Amino acid sequence: MITRLGRQRFLRVVGLAVGAVAVAGSAVIVTASASSTACSNFMKHFAVEIGKSQAQINSAFQKAIADTLADEVKSNQITQAQADAIKKKLANQTPCALPAAAPHGGGNKAEIAAYMQQYVAAAALALGITEAQLKADLAGGQSLSQVATAQKVSEADFRSKLINNLKPALDKAVTDKKLTADQETAILNRLKTGPLPLWNAPTRKPKPATNATPSAP
Repeated sequence: MITRLGRQRFLRVVGLAVGAVAVAGSAVIVTASASSTACSNFMKHFAVEIGKSQAQINSAFQKAIADTLADEVKSNQITQAQADAIKKKLANQTPCALPAAAPHGGGNKAEIAAYMQQYVAAAALALGITEAQLKADLAGGQSLSQVATAQKVSEADFRSKLINNLKPALDKAVTDKKLTADQETAILNRLKTGPLPLWNAPTRKPKPATNATPSAP
């Protein structure tokens, strides 16, 4: 199973594989919007054009995916564990099935989401309140910015303290090979200048108050 943390690399590998399905550099490319029937027909014609069987094409795709993942690990873009998870997810997938196999989302936002528990704990310390209190405030419909305003903590100070509090957890993830150093850097850079998770939007909207049933006269 691929965690949210590995989805951006999963999407990248799938994208490379899907983009490779073309006829001699023409504009015919199999995309997620193509119907399964059209894709299957395309692949049959493609196999004839290059003089290969469908099984050989599928095998070549799997080999290309494995080689791409090996390159990603070698360049420290992903860990071996992440590569193994992606390879397992794409095992036995045909070129036509690759677009449907790709999950939505990705990027640094997904990476941070994988460490949301640590993020909330680090945020509570940055705000000078307990984690339990922060969770209660968020569950009650407040955003982090509202809690920060109540605690008289500026956004700049919050970012600085948040990063200092969260970095040890990310450092440990790198040591445990759950994150690469580049992925940790990407997360920290986003927290320095990018949109902060939960900053402007509450985790969920509070339930509206139930109107009392009027008493019978």
